[in-house]
Amino acid sequence: MARTESNFDLPLGAICPAFELQDVITGRGFGRDDIYGGVDDANGRKGLLVAFLCVHCPFVQHMEDAFATLAREFKEHIAFAAISSNDVQAYPEDAPQHMRAQAERLGWRFPYLFDESQETAREFYAACTPDLYLFAEQCRLTYHGQFDHTRPYRLSDAQRGVEKDEAIHQKANGSDLRRAIEALLRGDGPLEDQVPCLGCGIKWRS
Repeated sequence: MARTESNFDLPLGAICPAFELQDVITGRGFGRDDIYGGVDDANGRKGLLVAFLCVHCPFVQHMEDAFATLAREFKEHIAFAAISSNDVQAYPEDAPQHMRAQAERLGWRFPYLFDESQETAREFYAACTPDLYLFAEQCRLTYHGQFDHTRPYRLSDAQRGVEKDEAIHQKANGSDLRRAIEALLRGDGPLEDQVPCLGCGIKWRS
């Protein structure tokens, strides 16, 4: 299980990159401004969460249920969108039909977008799955950090002799992202302690 950290090449305060991608759930095309209208958001929401996810990554599988719960909890206040940018020729389990099945299984009610060209991932400087970006009302980046401190523990870990750590290898809860969302809704500035996401590296085409 190769591990890759997110980077800070898209700095805090940066404007959310524009994108136009197809939603695998509805078949519709969605742009950034269709999902979230900024200060004039039609639904009165105060921010946008963009999550780079995929189907097969064990780090995503570890947090996907808790992510669904968080999205339901804050749907009135934050717009959510997920993007998958992996090379589906090399990783067919991440193809749109499997993305759709994942969304249906988890009850996701936000756009799940397929970045076939990988251009959107490059615009965000996305590095891994999951890779999480929270933008405040002016579409400025206020949080780019981990979902929480938990990590998956796999059979392969045990086979390699990696000892299970009860402080880390536990059920995901989204505590770090929750703190960032709550700070945004209070009108606070970015959290000072932003720990990079850790996950599988995005599968770039050759």
